[in-house]
Amino acid sequence: MSGPVTLGIPQPAPTDIRGAGHSLSLGKAVAVMAKALFGHVVAPAELRLVEENAVLRAKVRRLQEELEELRTQRDAVIAHELLSMAGENAEPALA
Repeated sequence: MSGPVTLGIPQPAPTDIRGAGHSLSLGKAVAVMAKALFGHVVAPAELRLVEENAVLRAKVRRLQEELEELRTQRDAVIAHELLSMAGENAEPALA
């Protein structure tokens, strides 16, 4: 026995896939489906939310950095005031 074995699964004729009318409509269908999937995955409303989320995260990061800087400045001022109140006779607390 020679030739391909199909195992009883019907195979489309070559003209069904490569026919002039079918290849054009198949290409359009693939393009439409790709656009539909892309539009579904990345909807404009979702893009807006992602962008807004990124902006808010950056703002929170900036505010956290500013807060850390202000805390460092406050601690330095407190330490300076404590040292100035102790005067020249300041001794370590554990001495």
